[in-house]
Amino acid sequence: MATHVDVLVGVARKGVDLVAARRFTPESMPELTYPLERAEAFARRAEARDGGPPASLAAFRELIARYRELVDRIDRVRRDTSGGDARSALAEPLARVEAAGDAVRAALRAEGRI
Repeated sequence: MATHVDVLVGVARKGVDLVAARRFTPESMPELTYPLERAEAFARRAEARDGGPPASLAAFRELIARYRELVDRIDRVRRDTSGGDARSALAEPLARVEAAGDAVRAALRAEGRI
């Protein structure tokens, strides 16, 4: 789970940087959506585990939701905005992804998993 958190947060930051630099194209979307698909698959497997899902899974699900919101916002913003305006438009959703990632890491620490 910690690896998925690192990937999602890192790719989220990269996506924002690419939009701000006007280097994000429609062909770049799979770079954002593939980690989301893998994280969702991981969450489904964790929910089905014997003994039930770990408590950290709720925080992980929140991260997935925040990341999905950011991907949707990036797709909209990239069409009309770049530079500082794009970075400003994406700052809040990126901050929510980062905060959700921190919450997952805290939950994993509390469980003794990292």
